[in-house]
Amino acid sequence: MSAHSISAPGGKKTARLLDEDSWRGRNSRVKQAFANDVLNSLDAQIAVLDAHGTIVKVNEEWKRFARENGSDDEAFYVGASYLAVCENAIVQAKDPTAAMTLDGMRELLQGKRNSFSVEYPCHSPHQQRWFIANITRFSHQGATYLAVVHADITARKLAENALRDAETTLRGVLEALPVGVWIMNRNGQIVHGNAASQRIWAGARYVGPEQFGEYKGWWLDSGRLIAAEEWAAARAISKGETSIDEEVRIQCFDGSSKIILNSAIPLRDDAGNLNGAVIVNQDITLRKRAEEDVRKANASADAMNRELQQVLAREQRNARTDDLTGLNNRRHFFELGKQLFAVAQRYGTPFSIVMFDLDYFKRINDLYGHQMGDTILKRVATIAQERVRHADVLARYGGEEFIVALPNVGAHEALAAAENIRRHVAAFREIAGDSELSATISAGVAEIVPGDDTLDYLIKRADQALYAAKNAGRNRCQIFSPGR
Repeated sequence: MSAHSISAPGGKKTARLLDEDSWRGRNSRVKQAFANDVLNSLDAQIAVLDAHGTIVKVNEEWKRFARENGSDDEAFYVGASYLAVCENAIVQAKDPTAAMTLDGMRELLQGKRNSFSVEYPCHSPHQQRWFIANITRFSHQGATYLAVVHADITARKLAENALRDAETTLRGVLEALPVGVWIMNRNGQIVHGNAASQRIWAGARYVGPEQFGEYKGWWLDSGRLIAAEEWAAARAISKGETSIDEEVRIQCFDGSSKIILNSAIPLRDDAGNLNGAVIVNQDITLRKRAEEDVRKANASADAMNRELQQVLAREQRNARTDDLTGLNNRRHFFELGKQLFAVAQRYGTPFSIVMFDLDYFKRINDLYGHQMGDTILKRVATIAQERVRHADVLARYGGEEFIVALPNVGAHEALAAAENIRRHVAAFREIAGDSELSATISAGVAEIVPGDDTLDYLIKRADQALYAAKNAGRNRCQIFSPGR
């Protein structure tokens, strides 16, 4: 019976209540769909467990990772016991991380703790990978649940490993140097002195600026006692002052006397803030030799600092770019593409996506080898890079497939850009032994339209247009048409 068929007294009120119930039901479904979309948009692997450890919900990234790693779908999806999965990993793989995870989840379900995290390696035959599992207990409508989130921390781990290796190398260099080197932190506390520094002073005092008076020294030219705040180390940390080769007569901790060259170099972070200092001492019994050794020590310190910066910069760059072509990688494309998509939505400006890939690329690999295939991919990437605008975002989407985001560009202008790339790709030739090798591409174009809620909708249409171009004979570009 519909609400409009009620004619008894109070019928209008009943109809209104039924309409409200219907609205609440629709609203609940909309909220549920929104929650699903949010979960599926995240690049972390997410599952929700009930109070028994049974999986009640997973996102698409969870499913994708399980499939890629050869896991049985049913063992990792809704209805499966995640506790049983961990128990199986303990028994079969002797996985200590699984044991820690199992114990932690049991404590969560017993209310002994609210959350816990564990980092673990998950290497494949082809790459090193690390993840962090964050598991949190929460309540919903009186029931207890666990949110299990596995996030990829490979880039961070690789950067940490590289930094640790660089620090180990730096410490080894410091210990091998024939000059005394002291390291100060940002508070002016002496935190490290290498072996040579302790030989020069016949010991060490790990003190802060207020206790620098424990180091006895006199200016060589005047014979005046050096006050605690006058030491080069104190001036470096308080004023950011660099001092080089100050000649000082010192009283060592064993009572002996030496003349040294005393240098202090403040260290700064990327923002220019003082972050510590390096102090260099050199016994100048043989003055010329001492001056050369100080120069080498300073050069070594500078080189190691540059190496640390280069390691960090390289790791950050690798997280954004494709190793083979040097283009943006898929993840970075989505970071930039979503921003451009949001701007187009907000201001109603044109925005288009071009997807293209090489025709018969497998045949190239089969006939000429993967090295030649890589050469072709790099050549196509270069051609495309030279023909997109600075404002466009070009990326390697995966395999032989590429993608371009074109802000403030409609479909027909994007088609012209795709045609320009296609023509130049078709025109190039590559020598492969006795053969002259050529390649072609097919491209699909799609423009943002009202109702596009996410970038994924636009990419999907461009992909459909790409396959329409393939089906139409390849070596062509095509705009998305709903009827094709």
